Amino acid sequence: MQRCGWRVLHADVMKSVRYMVEVLVRNTRVLLYQGQHDIQDGVVQVEAWVKTMKWEEIEDCLNAERKIWKVNGELVGYVQQWKSLTNVVVLGAGLLLPSDQPVTSQAMIEDWVLEKCLFQSLQHHENESRNSL
Repeated sequence: MQRCGWRVLHADVMKSVRYMVEVLVRNTRVLLYQGQHDIQDGVVQVEAWVKTMKWEEIEDCLNAERKIWKVNGELVGYVQQWKSLTNVVVLGAGLLLPSDQPVTSQAMIEDWVLEKCLFQSLQHHENESRNSL
């Protein structure tokens, strides 16, 4: 049974999705995340293809501050965000990030979806600044 499943997915293995991300990042928020120890689709690999994206904001995105991310007071990774693109490196995780770091994974997804903590959009920050004036 596993063999059959593998054959069905084989055509999709190791194909670039950069073109999809280039379209998405212009139209909606995008979350990229990698485990620190992921040697298949890890930090270096994602950084390499992100640098080649055709997106007018890519230079600013690459130069955006990489912020220390903590969950329950504990260092769990780094978040780099520019406009609609958020890239997260999760410490102590490999390819199967949700099973390697379940609490961190849940916090990441929930905070990104709800735009909380480090995952607030720049537009959200700008609106807060205007409201406090």
